[in-house]
Amino acid sequence: MRLRLTLWFVVAVVVIIAAIMVGVYAVLSEQLRSDLDTRLVQQINRYQEAVASASDVNSLFALTREYLAGNRGEALGRAGFVLSLLTKAGDVVSNSSEVRPEELPQAKDLLSSGVPFSTEARWGSETYRVAGTVVKLKGEPVAAIFVAGSMQSILDTLRRLLVLLGLGGLVGCGAVGLGSWVLLGQALEPVRRITRTAAAITREDLSRRIGYEGPNDEIGELARTMDAMLDRLEQAFALQERFISDVSHELRTPITIAKGHLQVLDRQSSPSAELMREEHALVIEELDRMDRLVGDLLTLARAGRADLLQKEPVDLDVFLKSLVQQGPHLGEREWKIDSLPGGTIEADQDRLTQVFLNLLHNAVAHTKEDQVIAVGGRWRSDGRVVSLWVRDEGEGMGEEVRRQVFERFYRGEGRPSGGRVGLGLAIARALVEAHGGTIEVESSPGRGAKFVVTIPSSSSSPRS
Repeated sequence: MRLRLTLWFVVAVVVIIAAIMVGVYAVLSEQLRSDLDTRLVQQINRYQEAVASASDVNSLFALTREYLAGNRGEALGRAGFVLSLLTKAGDVVSNSSEVRPEELPQAKDLLSSGVPFSTEARWGSETYRVAGTVVKLKGEPVAAIFVAGSMQSILDTLRRLLVLLGLGGLVGCGAVGLGSWVLLGQALEPVRRITRTAAAITREDLSRRIGYEGPNDEIGELARTMDAMLDRLEQAFALQERFISDVSHELRTPITIAKGHLQVLDRQSSPSAELMREEHALVIEELDRMDRLVGDLLTLARAGRADLLQKEPVDLDVFLKSLVQQGPHLGEREWKIDSLPGGTIEADQDRLTQVFLNLLHNAVAHTKEDQVIAVGGRWRSDGRVVSLWVRDEGEGMGEEVRRQVFERFYRGEGRPSGGRVGLGLAIARALVEAHGGTIEVESSPGRGAKFVVTIPSSSSSPRS
């Protein structure tokens, strides 16, 4: 990638330099030719002023000879200009026998068309710029005058320019290539570090990080994002390993118990009917527990699927009242309703019921007979989010348990903040998050607990 990017930069610079070279060359060439054309026209004008007194072709011819033989003719030669006069009769007078602009095709057309021209022509090894126009006497064209100037200095200048531009371009391309190689090496070092880190990461070692210390640019953002992703991966693998360990233990326990009871029956030569019924009931109970555990695991696995929820309008007052009506079947507690929010939300009523039954089971497990368990709800001021809660006056929990209470198979230590937590609250959180909501707990040891579920509703209609 580094080599490709460097080559792309160099190619881009070559194209830009080539375009600049072509542009500079074309502009300077046109400017130099234009300057030479201007000097040629000036020589023509000076000649015409000198022969303005001619009355006929013969006098024009004679004045031209005098012009070329005098000081002005010498000045023309020193300046490298050639002047030629061509009459309609074909007579020619010139200050050069080698450079013959009157022999150009444009020269022959000039006497008939009368249109001035400028062109380039080559005599021997040298290139000339030629300008021509007609000479008029009494308004009638009688001859044509040509002035040719050497372009050798212009061509030499343009050649030197090309050499300088070429050398400058080579130096520029080399500098850009080297600079790009160095800068890209520095810029891509975090990417190489990411590659090395990713290659060194294994399931057994997820602790390696990139540790980028540089500017807060796109590369830095990529490195920090990669480190954050590795943090999440390490945490996910740790949770997965603990989850697998806990699941294997939870599944092994009912299997071991059931196996033990069956072995008890095997050791009896003639077990009584009563013993068989007792052992059968215990085995069925353990199998039911294992079935519930597998069902809970499936619910957690499906919680992230888009088709998990079948939403419908849920009347919140009816929903909370139905929870309190189911309360006595869960335990002998004092069941209450703190407040009714009114209105409806779009939710999956079966899954929402599953959430709150888990919370009620948890409340029953951490309270004693005749202690209060209450449900309630209220709308936020904007009417877009409703908060529903389950509150108890039981043993409560400590800060460490409160932070981890929604984790799968979490086990606290000691009471009242310890005890078995299991999958119920983890399932509750997963189902609430599937609704786009949140679940939190407020608690302290000996002062009960309050689980608050907040659910947004785009089609809410709170009652007054």
